[in-house]
Amino acid sequence: MTAPSRPDLIHTSPLNFHPDVTGQERIRPGITITDCTLREGQQAAEVAFSPDDEVEFAVALEAIGVPVVQVGYAGADDGSVRRIRAACPRLSLASLLVGWKPDAGDALLSARQAGSDVCSVLFRSTDAHLDKLGHTRASAIGRVQELVRMAVEAGYREVAFGPSFSTLADVDYLFEMYQAALDAGATVISLADSTGTAKPAVVRYLVSRMRALSDTAGVRVHMHNDLGLAMANTLAGIECGADWIEVTVNGLGERAGNCPLEELVVALEALYGVRLPIRSEGLFGLSQTVSRLTSVPIPPMKPVVGADVFSNKLEIHVIAAQADPKLMEPFDPALAGNRRTIRLGRGTGPTGVRMKLGELGLALAEDLIPRAVQEVNQWAVTHKRGPTDSEFAELARRLGGPHR
Repeated sequence: MTAPSRPDLIHTSPLNFHPDVTGQERIRPGITITDCTLREGQQAAEVAFSPDDEVEFAVALEAIGVPVVQVGYAGADDGSVRRIRAACPRLSLASLLVGWKPDAGDALLSARQAGSDVCSVLFRSTDAHLDKLGHTRASAIGRVQELVRMAVEAGYREVAFGPSFSTLADVDYLFEMYQAALDAGATVISLADSTGTAKPAVVRYLVSRMRALSDTAGVRVHMHNDLGLAMANTLAGIECGADWIEVTVNGLGERAGNCPLEELVVALEALYGVRLPIRSEGLFGLSQTVSRLTSVPIPPMKPVVGADVFSNKLEIHVIAAQADPKLMEPFDPALAGNRRTIRLGRGTGPTGVRMKLGELGLALAEDLIPRAVQEVNQWAVTHKRGPTDSEFAELARRLGGPHR
């Protein structure tokens, strides 16, 4: 790509599309997004979905065009698969199969009978983890191949092999596992940075090697955010040919969470010109739905969907945004269904006060504007926050401003 796909909405650095800068990227067409909120997101400390919540969430995902949803664990969450399958016929449903459990074969079959389309065979990949499970390197590979073959025979549309803790594994053994799974019929191989401790260069190295194993098999990345790198590492994998991407809404997940769906969708379009078949304008609403279902609030400064990420407060920035919002924004908030706001607080000036008055349908005599500016700034210092709209409206009325 030499330019963003929607330049009227996107105002990012032109270097993102300069061939001398981006010439080594190998982004593949047909990137498949798998949302893991019902499985990985539900492993966050305070998150628990009811059966009705699961269906409502899946319906919301289907409505904006997310193609694949990982519902939960094969065997344990087959009831959820059935409910979501009945409500969302167009969704592709995935189940995670815990490969070291003795009943993994039965779980694989029951999940398929429930309506699961994608079987993701999970196995440990480090010597320390395998030892805790009573497996050797050889026995682990044998079990992975057995389960992959069973999943292929069971008729799953896609069979993925996902070695957890893969960025901590012995690299030569990790690739033995990948090759063994491909030989057994796996259609996707996965890289999981399970403790969020790899840097982008590591992801690029591993994904490039994975991509070289097969031209046809999918390469999947599943990134954790323990060091704030889940998004960067996901993009690093995509730049090297990863085409199956696991995400969660609002970045929910164990410990520090995972790569956020809403941020990835917008970043792919804004930074790479890759427009996924997902209705990005529905991302803000989806984020709000998940926040409501989980009772986990969205931080106001959260990228893409936060309440304040398209707000301006400092007078010089408010003036610039009033003249042309593109001067202060990486992309139009409409791209994600968000909206612009004017915030009042420390640093507010007369332009911000006038704009907020207009937004609220209030009027204030021009000679009272400096007094309002002074009071807003003092309020922020005293209360350690800016006034809410209702508090500012009361302030304006006290200063003598009637309704328009």
